[in-house]
Amino acid sequence: MALLYLVFWGATFVIFYHLTRFGIGVQPKRFAAAFFLGSVVLFGISLVFAARFDFNSLFS
Repeated sequence: MALLYLVFWGATFVIFYHLTRFGIGVQPKRFAAAFFLGSVVLFGISLVFAARFDFNSLFS
């Protein structure tokens, strides 16, 4: 599982780096920011499901 997360974050970094470094203008940087935010959200969701978090404990 840790290897899968490492590969995911490695791919995210490569895409984010290339969009911000080699993109011309503002639009690639906005796209990179949206991509990065989405990857953080997906990472958080996968951590919650991997940990089998009990959401009912939050509301009781």
